[in-house]
Amino acid sequence: MNPILKPYVMNVKLSNDLRNDIHSFFEAHHDQETLQHTLTVATEAKRVAGLFGAHPQKAEQAGLLHDISNVVPVNEMLNLANGLSIEILDEENKYDRIIHQKLSRAMAKEIFNINDQEILNAIECHTTLKPQSSLLDKVLFISDKISWDLPGEHNYLEEIRDKVNEYQLNEGILIYLNQVWEQRNKLKLVHPWLIEARDELLKVK
Repeated sequence: MNPILKPYVMNVKLSNDLRNDIHSFFEAHHDQETLQHTLTVATEAKRVAGLFGAHPQKAEQAGLLHDISNVVPVNEMLNLANGLSIEILDEENKYDRIIHQKLSRAMAKEIFNINDQEILNAIECHTTLKPQSSLLDKVLFISDKISWDLPGEHNYLEEIRDKVNEYQLNEGILIYLNQVWEQRNKLKLVHPWLIEARDELLKVK
C-alpha cells in the first residue's frame, strides 16, 4: 500500500470478506451515511447486472467500493490524487470533489487489493461515465443514480428507474446525462467524460 494512504486505514480491520471490510472501513471513519448508500448501490448494481447480463459479483464489488474516497476531506482530494500519481484533467482542478471517482479506484486497488480492471474502470467513471464505456461501467453508473434518496421531487430519477426495469439501459443513462447537460450553466463543472459519453450515446440512439 502507498504510505500516503495509511492514515485512512487506521483502526480498520481488513479480512478477505469485502462486505465486512467495507463495514469496518466506514465505521472506522464514522461515516454511516456513505456506508448505507454504498450498501444500497451494491445491492442495486447486482440486480441491474442480472437484468443486462453483466457479472453480478463484479457489479456488487464495484458498488461496495465506488465511494470509499468519501472519507477523504474534499479540500485534500487533489493533494492525495497528486500523491498517488493520478492523472488530473484541467477541468478537475476546478472542482475538487469530482476527483473522488478516480481516488476511489486508486484506494480500491491499494487498500482492498482489487486488481480486476473491469471493476476498477467502473469505479473510476461511476459519477461521469465515459466514452466507450463497458457494460459494467454503465451498470454501476446507473445503479448509483437510481439509488439516490433525494429530498423533493425528481421525476427524472423515476423515469430512469422505469427505463432500467424495461431493459433500456442506454435510454436510462441518457435521461440522466441530458438532465446534467440541461443544467450545465448552473453547475461548477460538466466533466468532459460525461459530455463525450452523452455525444456517443446520442449517435447510437
